[in-house]
Amino acid sequence: MNYCEWADEYLCDARRVLNVIEKKKALLNGKKLKSDERKSLNDTINAYRAIYRELLRTAEHLRRRGERNRET
Repeated sequence: MNYCEWADEYLCDARRVLNVIEKKKALLNGKKLKSDERKSLNDTINAYRAIYRELLRTAEHLRRRGERNRET
């Protein structure tokens, strides 16, 4: 597998995580929640956001590496 294909897989995974984030945010905004439930949901969203950012960073790194390999 080349680096660009690998980067595309990471971007696909990032899109999936973003969908989960959006669903969790809808739950957060759609219901009356107790404060501990709201905090738990916010913590979960924040954890998914960190995963999302890491997937994007990794995809960009792999894409740059793939472009460098094509140049050589």
